[in-house]
Amino acid sequence: MKILYFHQYFCTPQGSGGIRSYAFARRWVAAGHDVTVISSSGFDDSLVPGRAYDVEGIKVRVIGGVYKPTMGFAQRLYSYLAYALHSAWIALCARKYDVVLATSTPLTIAIPALIAKIFAKCPVVFEVRDVWPDAAVDAGVLKKGFLYHCARWLEMTVYRKSDHIVALSDGMLDRIVSKGVKKNKVTMFPNCSDTALFKPQQFDRPALRNQFGVKEETVLLYVGAINTANDMPFLSKCLTALKDDSSVKWWFVGGGNQLKFLEEEVRTHKIENVTFWGKRPKADIPKFVNAADVGIVSFINQPVYYENSPNKFFDYIAGGLPPVFTRTTWLKPYLEKVNADLICEQNTVGEFVSIINKLKPDAAYRSEVGACVLELANHEFSRDRISAQYIDLLEKTASGR
Repeated sequence: MKILYFHQYFCTPQGSGGIRSYAFARRWVAAGHDVTVISSSGFDDSLVPGRAYDVEGIKVRVIGGVYKPTMGFAQRLYSYLAYALHSAWIALCARKYDVVLATSTPLTIAIPALIAKIFAKCPVVFEVRDVWPDAAVDAGVLKKGFLYHCARWLEMTVYRKSDHIVALSDGMLDRIVSKGVKKNKVTMFPNCSDTALFKPQQFDRPALRNQFGVKEETVLLYVGAINTANDMPFLSKCLTALKDDSSVKWWFVGGGNQLKFLEEEVRTHKIENVTFWGKRPKADIPKFVNAADVGIVSFINQPVYYENSPNKFFDYIAGGLPPVFTRTTWLKPYLEKVNADLICEQNTVGEFVSIINKLKPDAAYRSEVGACVLELANHEFSRDRISAQYIDLLEKTASGR
């Protein structure tokens, strides 16, 4: 089967972004399928605009347009439209493919998807990683004006025209269905855990921690985007609340539009138990995960972010790292099932500190929770299992051409 895959932020393990598309595509190639990815320059500096690459058998074409998470609104919009217009020409030739897979965000990825469907008559699967424009409105990035109504029209049009829709959480699926989409048209494939990549047994943990300069401290790890949606003001309050506790150390691995804010908060409040590691290649993240003691997942307390399917969570549990959520999450039933529901239900600093104080002195308890979430990663969120289910869906969609 020939698959045309539109993903503006495609990233390999050499980049600092999520590798969902790469991880799926390389498995599909290994299973005998032909995958062509259309990307732009974003989170992976090894992918240069205007060039084509063979990435483990995946044909990756990097077209014009550059995206950086630190861009302002106008710059982001220009980047989104530049990619959509460049990829539109490729979509016109999509007839030679068996199926098109377009993954958002941004929502403008719907433009080449619609062109492939309407003009090239190619079956389309549209993947929703965040429900836009809802998520953008809740994050305060988009106001309810002209652009909002354009985005809403584009969203509903791609839902209507797509042959199938993939959502990354139960909540996203329900939200999409609430907009008038038939439930049998939507399938939930969450983000996944690559347990082979994060396997703790491949590391000498004491040597790894010594390399990072920590000994007995309890390391709280935050990996990924440090953006408005990740509620850095809340984490800043948590940092301040724990700043006098020398047995706790914070690590932040990543970048984004709120990194400077967080760094300034650390300076202002004279918080010394924090290290900012900057953006790191995905290939380095297993070392941080296996050297840390607790993984932090943080999002603003808005309904749409209850539905979020955060890469960092699936990476944490793939390495057997206990995850702590700063707000409620659709993942709670899964975590309750394995007695690992470390969740700030009311989104308060007091709850967060209480959870950390419970985890901090008890290495045996942390180890127990870690073993439970690793089991969850292996059975509920295995990349291999979900990848196989996904390719089955693509084949069924293609067969209906």
